[in-house]
Amino acid sequence: MKRAFGYLLALLVSLNVHAQVNAIPSASHILVRGHAETTYLPDRFSINLKVQVTDPLADHARERVEKHMAAIFAALEEAGAMTGHTQASTLQIGPASEYRDGKSVFLGTQVTRNVAATFDAMPKLREFLKGLPAGEEVQVIGTGAGSSHLDAIMQALRKQAMANSQESAKQIAQAYGVQIVGVYSVSEVAPDFAYGVQAGSWGSSSRFAGGQIEPPAPPAPPSYDNGQAVPPDLRVGTLRAQQDIYAVYLIGKP
Repeated sequence: MKRAFGYLLALLVSLNVHAQVNAIPSASHILVRGHAETTYLPDRFSINLKVQVTDPLADHARERVEKHMAAIFAALEEAGAMTGHTQASTLQIGPASEYRDGKSVFLGTQVTRNVAATFDAMPKLREFLKGLPAGEEVQVIGTGAGSSHLDAIMQALRKQAMANSQESAKQIAQAYGVQIVGVYSVSEVAPDFAYGVQAGSWGSSSRFAGGQIEPPAPPAPPSYDNGQAVPPDLRVGTLRAQQDIYAVYLIGKP
């Protein structure tokens, strides 16, 4: 009984704390959004592959999948994929069928494995794709780009967003002849208060000087040996990151 009462008390305290986080102070206050964004050059390039074979004989399908996998692993190593960043799923085996004239027709046993790999340079990924025997059994599911410095980038943006929030609140307070007397709450999640303001509905906020970082323009993309242009999805472009801070500042007369 005591344990149940203790659990109920802890639950009530938790709900009360959650309610306070989303509450509006009764005192005069300003709700502002601090914003910062930047573009950056990626230095990590990933690819996701699916190897899928259907055959009336399950063992034949498995052997063909493993043959494709061995060739993919060898090609990844030769192209310079990052060690420790290649992942492969276990074998997935199941029946395959399709509908013909409203009836389900058994096609055989379907064996599937997925592969994900990462390169530290776009030319290495292009080199891997040149020799990839993509087709019905080996498919490129998608490619992606990222940065090994994303944590540092987001940390810097967070600081800029906080400074932007402080500057915006200061300007608003001065314009209305009041002063900031304290901070009631700060969050990275847009509040859903009686204002009717939710994430995604905020307009563009004022940005303080230096609120955006403009990196140098990316280098011109190289071309294939035959002189053809590189496909748009394989060009090295810039990525964009942004950070928002939502703060409630208490205000009072000077």
